[in-house]
Amino acid sequence: MKGLEKTIVILAFLALLSQAIRHAYMLWFESRESVLDKYEKPRKGEIEAAKSLDELLQRYEPIRKQVDQLREERAKAGSTTDEGTRGKTPPLEDTQIEPFKSEHELRQAINEWEEKANEIHELRFFWIVGLVFLILGMVIYRKLNRWLGLTLIIAGLSEFIYWTSPSFFGGTHEFDRLLWNKLLLTLLSLVLLLLVMWFNRVFADQEPPKA
Repeated sequence: MKGLEKTIVILAFLALLSQAIRHAYMLWFESRESVLDKYEKPRKGEIEAAKSLDELLQRYEPIRKQVDQLREERAKAGSTTDEGTRGKTPPLEDTQIEPFKSEHELRQAINEWEEKANEIHELRFFWIVGLVFLILGMVIYRKLNRWLGLTLIIAGLSEFIYWTSPSFFGGTHEFDRLLWNKLLLTLLSLVLLLLVMWFNRVFADQEPPKA
């Protein structure tokens, strides 16, 4: 059993440590600038500067009104054309021209913000679930049955590793907040793993005393 425990904690430690390094790199060292940014600003800069979902919505609403108005105008123009020319009417939307391009970019940014907010909620919830598994596993390992306790410990560590795994894409403040949450919870998971190693004497020569 000692060999299995050592293998589990070593693999968990390597996974969590590598994830912590990845999160730190993305927060402080990864370059998010591109030589093409000057062609996409100021819209991209406005999106990245937004500090809340309400700010994005305030920028989105007037542009959405322009888009809706253009759609109505084009729809009316299309309805007045005869059957022979109706097929030549320009498409109602083209995300490469304004204001459709800005509307599309802002809508994507809002969707991303909401997705990252949901990820933060899931991350915290399932990390707490993993913590419950870990605590129950430690108690059962020491007091009742070592195999059952080890199973729950593995379940808890698995929750930690899975839900703190790296996120690779994002361009909003909510994405940075997700990275901060993952980094902090990854570091806390590492501390808890070290406590498990110490309490269960995983690398000790002798088996842990039974209660």
